[in-house]
Amino acid sequence: MFLQDISKFISNYRYEQATVESINTIKAAFLDFLGVTYRGANENSPNIAFNTINEIFNVNNDSSLEASIIGKPGVKTNVLNAAFLNGISAHTLELDDGHRQAQAHLGAVIFPTALALSEAYGLGGKEFFEAVIVGYEVGILLGKLVNPRHRNNGFHTTGTIGTFVSGAVASKLLKLDENQILNALGLCGTQAAGLLESDHCGSMGKVLHVGKANYNGMLSAFLARNGFTGAESIIEGSEGFLKTMVFGSEEFNSDDFSFESILEDVGTVRVRDIYFKKYPFCRHLHSSIDTALKLRTSLGEEYVHIKNVAVKTYAVAADHNNFQPKNLEELKQSLPYAVAITLVMGEVDIDTLNKLVEYGLFENYSTVDKVNSIKNLVNKMIILKDDKLEDLYPNKRPSNVIIKLDEEFRNGVFQNITFIPKGDFENPYELSELIDKFKSLNPDYNINNLVIIDEIDNYSMTDVVGVLNE
Repeated sequence: MFLQDISKFISNYRYEQATVESINTIKAAFLDFLGVTYRGANENSPNIAFNTINEIFNVNNDSSLEASIIGKPGVKTNVLNAAFLNGISAHTLELDDGHRQAQAHLGAVIFPTALALSEAYGLGGKEFFEAVIVGYEVGILLGKLVNPRHRNNGFHTTGTIGTFVSGAVASKLLKLDENQILNALGLCGTQAAGLLESDHCGSMGKVLHVGKANYNGMLSAFLARNGFTGAESIIEGSEGFLKTMVFGSEEFNSDDFSFESILEDVGTVRVRDIYFKKYPFCRHLHSSIDTALKLRTSLGEEYVHIKNVAVKTYAVAADHNNFQPKNLEELKQSLPYAVAITLVMGEVDIDTLNKLVEYGLFENYSTVDKVNSIKNLVNKMIILKDDKLEDLYPNKRPSNVIIKLDEEFRNGVFQNITFIPKGDFENPYELSELIDKFKSLNPDYNINNLVIIDEIDNYSMTDVVGVLNE
């Protein structure tokens, strides 16, 4: 069975197998996770979730298995709720890491589960690293297996595959044997959920997917440890994940599909392939933002002379064509507004978005010129699906932005194209840039605390979290 090979990998993987490159990438990803989660904990959706958990379960309970809530120093709850809440905080800013081919945000699931259990059980940094690497491996493998079909069917991979990822991480840290891991992953599969409609209609359901993936994955591992069984055929069974949530029955049964080539990749850790996000928008919009920023270096403050804007990109990105977002959740999925804000503001960060909303971005009328300029640009914009660019997806995420100026500028035309956005392996973030991102998100945080990440494999994770969550 497919899951047996994955279970064996999870059980047998050891820290000593990790390359220096993988360990350094994990440290960078952990730093990035902390930055976006620490800041994200103060946003609306995590606060609502925190208050709800407190109301239902009572945060100040007497559970012996407690873990910290990142961004709320001194506050602990049971491990399930801690992972649930930290998952929501990690994803709420739209700044958490991801993987291009897997089409999932993996760190927002991996780290909350790994931190909760590592802190609660007083595990060491090496055990933490083992579990995190296993999580990325399983997430990338399964994400690449099911996508782009799974996403095109309307499922949010971070929620669905994320449940398996959390289950894998928890299984490793709870030291389950292969049979227990198999049961845990089987239970994960039957709880895997997340619909993209939540993303596109501007709800908080998108971040709930991440919290629930952490909660359900960890719960599955605890249940399996105690003898609860799950379907070992949950992936490839006649009514399993692939047949119901990915392929049509004819495609699934065709000779073109085989597990053998996929299983050859089990154990080939691809942690270095994850990307880090620069802008608080859906990743499918980042190439367009990068291109718009290039054009702005030539255009400067002359955006008032733009006659029209055409954005040519691949289909999934072009489908983010919301011209009338009603809230921040919808704004972060709006390609027209992402490009317009970039051309007018020249900065695309959380503070800029919050100020624009405060100044009336979602209102019918604003007294702020730049807000009105953004709205005017949106009205002059068209979004086009380009077949040639579509052929490059998902290995690349290209976007071509074309700006035509008015008669004062002789109807001049500026255009540029980006194939891979900033933050991917081929167009990477430097560590110094990740630290700058952390500081910009959390200006009052004592940045010296982050030094412990360099020596994390020498400490108990209980001590590490104590330092990092001050």
